[in-house]
Amino acid sequence: TNEPIFLHGKGYESGQEYTVVRELVDPNHFEVYKGQLAAVKAAGQPYQELGRVQIVDTRNKMAVARVEFSCDAMLPGDYLVPFVEKPASAFHLPMKFDRFAPPNGQLTGRIVMAKDFDTELGTGGKVYLNIGANQGLKIGDFLRAQRTYEHAAQDPVDSLSFHATTLEPTQGHLTTVNPGFMDRPNGPVVRTADMGQKAVGEMVVIGTTPTTATAMIVFALEPVYVGDRVELDQQ
Repeated sequence: TNEPIFLHGKGYESGQEYTVVRELVDPNHFEVYKGQLAAVKAAGQPYQELGRVQIVDTRNKMAVARVEFSCDAMLPGDYLVPFVEKPASAFHLPMKFDRFAPPNGQLTGRIVMAKDFDTELGTGGKVYLNIGANQGLKIGDFLRAQRTYEHAAQDPVDSLSFHATTLEPTQGHLTTVNPGFMDRPNGPVVRTADMGQKAVGEMVVIGTTPTTATAMIVFALEPVYVGDRVELDQQ
């Protein structure tokens, strides 16, 4: 904060404020969930807001600005857009959180990416959704993050419990989870596709574009994953 930076371009005036943004490229080159790269591409080019600057001098060929607020490092090559004050959004913990609530028929979407390209998030984490103002989403709306057990069964870590061998000598017939074509179960069969979904967290919308939204997690029972589905929760 208060550090001077030099700006390329024309039309600056002393006192003007700008938001510094960065055109993001994910250096990881892998998909957190199947189809993530296509989903992010369909949502549009992601940008990160880095902070706010104010013009203090325009006498030279390059304008000089003072950093008034920053939440990350600003680097040569980052872009400037006119600063616009964001509307404040109040948030609270969920008044009721039903972990096994069935779908409510409200607006649904997906977490396609997260701040800093995180993959697992908790309370305070920022996520980016593939639904926005065109679908009626607005700042202050609450959404519930949820995950099906079928999705968990496909995850290399979450699926371990489904593959664990149960050795209980008092059971006459052992349970089989998601039997394959060649399996011949001699006891109860459990299919994760029939187990519905579980809610894992609650988030509030803090920004929207016509087709996307940014949300902050305000409550998490367990890690919220990039790729989880979200559903409008009218608290």
